[in-house]
Amino acid sequence: MIRIDKIIDKLKEIPILEVAEKLGIPHKGKSAKCFMHDDKNPSLGFWPATNRWKCFVCDKGGDQVTLVMEYHHLSYVDACKWLADQFNIIIPEDDGYRRKIVNKTPVKRKTESTTHTRDIDVEIVSWIVNNARLSEMAKDFLYNQRKYKPEIVDSLKIGSITNPKKLVEAIVNRFGLERSFKSGIVCQNNYGLYLFFRTPCLIFPYTDIDGNIVNMQTRYLGTDKKVPRFQFLPESVTGMFNKSILNTTSVDDKLFVAEGITDCIALLSTGRKAVAIPSATLLHDEDVKLIATKNLFMYPDKDEAGERLYDNLCKRLSNYGSMIMKLKLPDGNKDFSDYYLTLISDNG
Repeated sequence: MIRIDKIIDKLKEIPILEVAEKLGIPHKGKSAKCFMHDDKNPSLGFWPATNRWKCFVCDKGGDQVTLVMEYHHLSYVDACKWLADQFNIIIPEDDGYRRKIVNKTPVKRKTESTTHTRDIDVEIVSWIVNNARLSEMAKDFLYNQRKYKPEIVDSLKIGSITNPKKLVEAIVNRFGLERSFKSGIVCQNNYGLYLFFRTPCLIFPYTDIDGNIVNMQTRYLGTDKKVPRFQFLPESVTGMFNKSILNTTSVDDKLFVAEGITDCIALLSTGRKAVAIPSATLLHDEDVKLIATKNLFMYPDKDEAGERLYDNLCKRLSNYGSMIMKLKLPDGNKDFSDYYLTLISDNG
């Protein structure tokens, strides 16, 4: 049995820029284009004095080990093995054998025209969703601020996270440390284990057309303006939200397409049938094909992204001989969520 704990101090002494070079990450000085997203300008920073790194767009960072974990999608233990192998550090009680995790030749990363994805651990995601309960903060946001119908929230299995430390401990205890790391949900830095998602937050489950949970998205409820409002699992493919409603939607029913989950929940709370595209940049052909036979309507957000999504949908749907009806939001409402609150107010 190998003893990673015996070499961890040596691994933490390896200069962070040398690790980046071994990984094949081009950098100029202390900055580089991030390998985790299509980075037009360098957003990845290195701090040699503390051997730390961080991407200010992805809001992810850590030490030498976590850099290898993210780049090669390895568990914590396998990332340590990779570092030991690359920098000729002997792992005690290994009997001279150290498995090669990847070839010493730097792996070619994605270009701006490609996307790397991570396999989603559906069992862990489903366990989180099925055990999450709504906090008082979450209830206040959903029911008092947004005025969503409780039965809609319940049917979508929306939950919340308020105690990330407790959740991390529960995940690791149930699924093991290595699997928890591999899922991308549990991370580690010099201060210990932490949850990838920023909390407090809501949990929105994504399902396939048969209602099986396949992914999740969070919505930050805190006050830190630097924290991204919405987060998906790192490098996961995200499709259409509320797909299972398609099974009960006939060709004569109106099906509304929303940009974003919150507008979708507002539409559902009015009794409409609705699905959501997470953003204008996350429109997949397989989802377009699923809805092409439906009677489609949309209230585009009153911004450039909303119009872009509508135009993109029109073009994609035309390939299937289909179309979507554009509806105009009343003046003073930037999206359907705003309009929904107006409707609720007018109806008392």
